[in-house]
Amino acid sequence: MQAAAGADAIDAPAEDEGDKWRQARIAASLCGWFFLNACFAIFNKKTLTVFPYPWLLSWIQIATGAALMLALWATKVFPAPEGGLTWKKCKVLLPTSILHLIAHVSACVSYKFSSVSITQVVKAAEPVCSVVLLTLFFGKRYSVWTWLSLFPVVVGVALSSATEINFSMLAFSMAMVSNIACAFRGVTSKQMQADLGLRGINLYAGIAIVSSVLLLPFSLLAEGAHLGTAFADAQAAMVKLNYAEAAWGFPIFLTVGSVLYHTYNQTSYQALAELTPLSHSIANTVKRVVIIVASVVVLKNTITMQGWIAALVAVGGVFLYSLAQMAEKKAAK
Repeated sequence: MQAAAGADAIDAPAEDEGDKWRQARIAASLCGWFFLNACFAIFNKKTLTVFPYPWLLSWIQIATGAALMLALWATKVFPAPEGGLTWKKCKVLLPTSILHLIAHVSACVSYKFSSVSITQVVKAAEPVCSVVLLTLFFGKRYSVWTWLSLFPVVVGVALSSATEINFSMLAFSMAMVSNIACAFRGVTSKQMQADLGLRGINLYAGIAIVSSVLLLPFSLLAEGAHLGTAFADAQAAMVKLNYAEAAWGFPIFLTVGSVLYHTYNQTSYQALAELTPLSHSIANTVKRVVIIVASVVVLKNTITMQGWIAALVAVGGVFLYSLAQMAEKKAAK
């Protein structure tokens, strides 16, 4: 008994160190995710202003990340998945990859027809979609408090949409489609970690590769006819709008935005490896606040006082939702 107690005493500090390292790793992933996503949102809106082709833009952004990871694997800068990305693994990745491309294309369409801030407020309703979908399709059960906490989220999103000066039903609908796809993607991605043994960076790399292959023909069918003049027109539009980045040249500007898209998703999947799908959804909502503030500062988006109040109501609902989830977990122990 004494030996066992001694062993426990020796192991306890190591476990504490492990917990501290895990917490630091999660915090670093979340901070990187929030910062990179805010930068990407700004780049994405500016890109769509001069390159109004969300299908082509979505493919370029996903394919850039896929090409980057293939290069890193080939040069052994980053270790490839054990056994490689086989056809069998690609088939398992297929459902999540489809959800991923749907989420991204629909979000790009929403950005095209609306401001960054209103799109982010609508996408703050992702926890609502998560709870509803997990209940309907995965048999999850939630407390009355969890359901009640979603009410201010819905009210906040509705009020924000109602007070938006340039409200677009298409933009709203596409943001909600993106929410639904993201909610499903979070669940299936978590399941794949056990099925494939892929986690974090390699998991998202596999999804990006499969998504880029799937999305290419649809992008060409939807907007391929514009490829001949799209890049030259985008460069001219950047100069006309006095973009500071016009000196880079549009291809470089597009590449930087695409790399930001890939790296923010990588950090998102690193966080997902450590969090439950619902916790990931909550973090995703906190990220919306960071993006809204950044877009207002950088893009000078106009948000009315009613709009700010509505956004705070929605975010406050998400905070109540997180408290309700914590209470449920404690009650289950």
